[in-house]
Amino acid sequence: MEAILYCYDGEKPTFKLTADPEGNDDGGRPYDLPKGYHVEETKDGPQIIGELPCTLEEHNGKPVLVDRKNRKAYLLERSRRITQRREEMGMTRQELADALGVTLMEVYQWETYEVEVGTAILGRIAKVLDCETMDLIN
Repeated sequence: MEAILYCYDGEKPTFKLTADPEGNDDGGRPYDLPKGYHVEETKDGPQIIGELPCTLEEHNGKPVLVDRKNRKAYLLERSRRITQRREEMGMTRQELADALGVTLMEVYQWETYEVEVGTAILGRIAKVLDCETMDLIN
């Protein structure tokens, strides 16, 4: 299960499930939720639910899902869309790198979000992985 989280910059980043109407966020990114958690629309807006609603907090610039009922906290990771699609296609990182004419290190950095993928290269990746560019974004 995934959730789209929006990061608002301030003294410390703040993570929310809704976009700022004025665009004061990063545009939203998909994050993987732990097993047993999902996003549900409530009267107060969207919330991440386990047995009860959970909260989002920040730790070292990363979103943390806090489940107070079960006394657990999960560091959330960005969804790895390029990796998932590459593996579905049965390709190795090296094969993807060769098909794109880039280094293995570049593919690794894109897949682990060490480096943001530019829109031009994202289109090339989608073509090699036989999918739409948007499939790799959200």
